[in-house]
Amino acid sequence: MRADLRRVLNNVWKDFGDYDLLTYSSAIAFQILYAVVPLVLVGLGGLSALGQRSVYTDHIAPTLKRDLSHDGYAIANRTALHVLGPGRVWWISAGLVVTIWGVGAGLRATMKPLNGIYGAREHRSYCRRLVTSLLGGVVVIVCLYAAILLELAGRLVHLGDPWLFDVARWLLTFLLLLVVIAAMIRFVPAKKRPVEWVVTVGSLITAICWLIGTLGFGVYIRTVSYSSFYGALAAVVLLLVYLHVAAIAFLLGVSIDAQLRREIEART
Repeated sequence: MRADLRRVLNNVWKDFGDYDLLTYSSAIAFQILYAVVPLVLVGLGGLSALGQRSVYTDHIAPTLKRDLSHDGYAIANRTALHVLGPGRVWWISAGLVVTIWGVGAGLRATMKPLNGIYGAREHRSYCRRLVTSLLGGVVVIVCLYAAILLELAGRLVHLGDPWLFDVARWLLTFLLLLVVIAAMIRFVPAKKRPVEWVVTVGSLITAICWLIGTLGFGVYIRTVSYSSFYGALAAVVLLLVYLHVAAIAFLLGVSIDAQLRREIEART
């Protein structure tokens, strides 16, 4: 058992070298980076279009004021109020296009390393890869908004046992992360993965790393001062680092699953 585990870890390390996974993870992070802000703006514009501006003013804004520094809150609140104004249609339409394209570009950046890990030959045309990445991007965005709604539900819904409700929200959020990972593994590579391999050891490791990284990034943005140029720049750099670590965690999980499956297939 120990020898098998050592062989799997050695092969995972070999994957990172053979397929240059660290370089691809940085490319994935950069592609996703410019979709982050439009993703938030589209959500705010959607609230305004649905007549739910009070969700921001009564629930989101007080949370931001409590968790962010004074300068950070001033910047975020001023931007949010601008998006919630009459120009919301522009923010929703343009922001949605940029968001889908950015997430889709991140998925396209994962195609080559995933094909290498799975030993698949790329046979799809550029147009097919483009459509696949954009549709996958829509799935990822929907899951992210669902996770955000779950977070808001904790402030909008008041039940008798808040602790139990919070546990349920975290479990559902974790499930949404697994759905995102499963969708990427299923449709992004040229070789489709079997359905029975949707929830795996690798996907669990990736989801856990994403949750831990998100909590750590949240702690930082609550304490950083945005009054100085260096504080704001550090926040952007840390966001890029956070996305880079998330991409590494995803590729790590994929490689672990691929090696475990090879070990199982070799025994049968």
